Amino acid sequence: MRHFLIPTVMLLACLTPNARAYIEVPHSLGRCVHEATVIVLVEVVRVSSDKNLIIYKKLADIKGKYPQNEIKHNIGKKGFHEREWKNIMQWAEPGKKAVFMANNDASETCIGTYWYQAYREGEWWGMSHAEPFLLRTFYGDPEKLAELCTRILKNEEVITTCLADGDKNQFHLRKGKLQRMKASIKKLDYNPKRDFVGFGTDGEDVEEFKSIEIMKESTAGWRFLPAKGIKGNEWMQANFDDGKWRQGKAPIGYGEEEIKKRSGTEIAEKGESFVFRRFVDVPAELLATKDVTFRLSVASDDNATVYLNGTLVDKDPEADHEFAYWNRDIDIPVKVLKPGRNLIAALVTNKMGSSDLYLDMEFVAQVPLPKKKPTKPVVVAKDNPTTTPKDPLLAPEPRDPNALKIDAAAKTVTILCAIAPRKLPNLDQEYPIEVIATWGAPRGQKAHETVVACKGLMPSEVHKSLVELGLKPGKPAYGEGAKAQGTEVKISLEFTGIDGKIQTYPLDKLLVNKNGKPVPELKWYFTGSVMREPDPEKPIQVYGADLTGTFLSLFPVTDCCIFQTQLTMKEEAQLKLDTNVKLLPKEGTCAKLIIQVP
Repeated sequence: MRHFLIPTVMLLACLTPNARAYIEVPHSLGRCVHEATVIVLVEVVRVSSDKNLIIYKKLADIKGKYPQNEIKHNIGKKGFHEREWKNIMQWAEPGKKAVFMANNDASETCIGTYWYQAYREGEWWGMSHAEPFLLRTFYGDPEKLAELCTRILKNEEVITTCLADGDKNQFHLRKGKLQRMKASIKKLDYNPKRDFVGFGTDGEDVEEFKSIEIMKESTAGWRFLPAKGIKGNEWMQANFDDGKWRQGKAPIGYGEEEIKKRSGTEIAEKGESFVFRRFVDVPAELLATKDVTFRLSVASDDNATVYLNGTLVDKDPEADHEFAYWNRDIDIPVKVLKPGRNLIAALVTNKMGSSDLYLDMEFVAQVPLPKKKPTKPVVVAKDNPTTTPKDPLLAPEPRDPNALKIDAAAKTVTILCAIAPRKLPNLDQEYPIEVIATWGAPRGQKAHETVVACKGLMPSEVHKSLVELGLKPGKPAYGEGAKAQGTEVKISLEFTGIDGKIQTYPLDKLLVNKNGKPVPELKWYFTGSVMREPDPEKPIQVYGADLTGTFLSLFPVTDCCIFQTQLTMKEEAQLKLDTNVKLLPKEGTCAKLIIQVP
């Protein structure tokens, strides 16, 4: 099925915080090893299926020394698609090995045929999202990866197994062409032409997944599937005004006859409902296969309720918003399937008054191929546990009484800040602006893509000050299709310009897009932050933004912030923002964020 991938930045020195984006730019294994401060071979010792928690124990320090012998990961239900956390939890069981790479409070974990990103949250690491594109870096046995990292650190050149660069949609399904590439600490750039050794694994036993297509995606253009003239296997619609079934080809506008005649070229009226259905054949031997996973990918206009053989398998929880089913994946229980003919039906209601309702589906089964035990012993560095030091990154932000000022008469909140550097010392480049204000590096999770840096106060203090001025928080947005909710406020930045005069600008004037053009006028909403549990095993919640250090977010790349704009992930992919150097003073210049409450 067509997936709208979120365009992203690189791994940010491989392991610098990037709370949302997939790593689309290929990375060499040498670069990942070079830029990680610690690399650890770990083993799963405990799994909580209820809370989606994984407890690892340290087997060996590959690079650096991780201070704890236990590494706790809170997987939750994070990721931009539900398959991301599900893939990890389906893998997790005691005895499984993984390689954990970290740099400050950001990490990447390789579980062999999948990678995921996590950030420190108290004593835990909280998953952000999966990193399927890192399969171009390594794809294979985690113990083999530990051995390769050990040898790379000894300045050896190694041969790594990975997936060849190609169709990014397939990486989400852990599918691709296996290849072997040279890797070393001297080869930091990804260069297949230079480093390619050959396809396949050269005898190495690597776990692979076989995907069996039961029903192909409807069409490449996200339209109705045209009828093929095969009786019993056509898409059908029912108009619930009269309850009568009508059978025919795709709607008008797509080169086929309209199913229901009406004036003009409109296909559906607001409030009309349609049922789409199709029969698919599931082989009996596939149902009997051990560990088979069935997945139905659905995209529909407005909302959809999906049935399989009369059993409800998924229902959109928010039926009144547009594009409810972009990239929605449904895990199908084996018990609702039967050998041979199965009926898939979807009810779609035209809530938004769209003139071109559509439904798109793909039905696949994924079967893990048998994996043999490694025959050769794996040699890694000896475990050398150390005592656990006090981690300054987890301590509260030192309080500065002058960092926050509330003027009840003027109904303003002022935050002291400074113009942030566009390139951090440990990074090799600048990254697009995604937030306006955050803590500085290394504490701020998004300090590499901010305009100003704050210190001396917690985001929750700003939230409290706004409540004192009479505001109520709304709801932060996160991910594709989400929009921020809350009371609109005005936010500007005040600083001393190059001419020595005090200048004040609305925040949108201080940004330009990738072509140097002005950005749309920004509307800022007081959303407030979601609450987080730093320790999932303890029922204690904290203000989420106090963990990330994010104050103002331009896009729904995080729901741990105080303010968000009207911009969505669609704009994030298009704009690629940078600072307006014609207006902003030099880095380090003191400034003030002024929040005007209506």
